[in-house]
Amino acid sequence: MSRAIVATLLVALAIVVLAAPVVAWPRDDTPVAPDAVIVLGGAGAERTALGHAVATEHGATLVLSSSAQYFGARAGLRCGQEVLCVDPEPETTRGEAQTVAALVEIHGWDRVVVATSRHHTTRARVLFRQCLDDQVSVVGASRPDGSWWPGLRGVGRELAGTAAAATVQRAC
Repeated sequence: MSRAIVATLLVALAIVVLAAPVVAWPRDDTPVAPDAVIVLGGAGAERTALGHAVATEHGATLVLSSSAQYFGARAGLRCGQEVLCVDPEPETTRGEAQTVAALVEIHGWDRVVVATSRHHTTRARVLFRQCLDDQVSVVGASRPDGSWWPGLRGVGRELAGTAAAATVQRAC
C-alpha cells in the first residue's frame, strides 16, 4: 500500500473518531426549570416543535430566532403575542448566543434552554456556555425522518465550527 493511501486512510479515520462524539452521539442536557427556551434558526420545523414543547412543559418564554420564526408562524405561533422573536446580527449560532446573552440581562432570566438540531448540540453548547456559563442547557431535535446524519458536508461544518467556536471565533 502506498504512503498516500495510508495517509488518506489515517486522516479519514481521525475525522471519524473526532466526528463521533460531536455529531454522531451528541448529548442532550436535561432542562431544569428554564425561564426561556430559545429555538435557533436554520434547519426545519423540528427545532421549533421541540422548543415549543419544552417551553410549554416548563411554562417558559419561547424565543424564536431568525428562520425559526417562519416555522413558528406555520405552527400558529405569533411574534409579539405568544413568543418573543429575535433577528441576531450576525445570523449565526455565535450571533444567537450573543443576542440571547443580552436578553438574559434584559429579562433577568436565570436559566435558558437552547433547542437546535441533534447534530448541532455540541457547537451550540460551546458557544452559549461562553456567554451564559452553566445557565444554559441544550437539547437537540431529530430530523423528521428520525435520522441524525447531517451528511458529510454537515459533519465537516460541525467539526470545523466547533473547533472555531472553541478557539478563534468565540461568542463572548
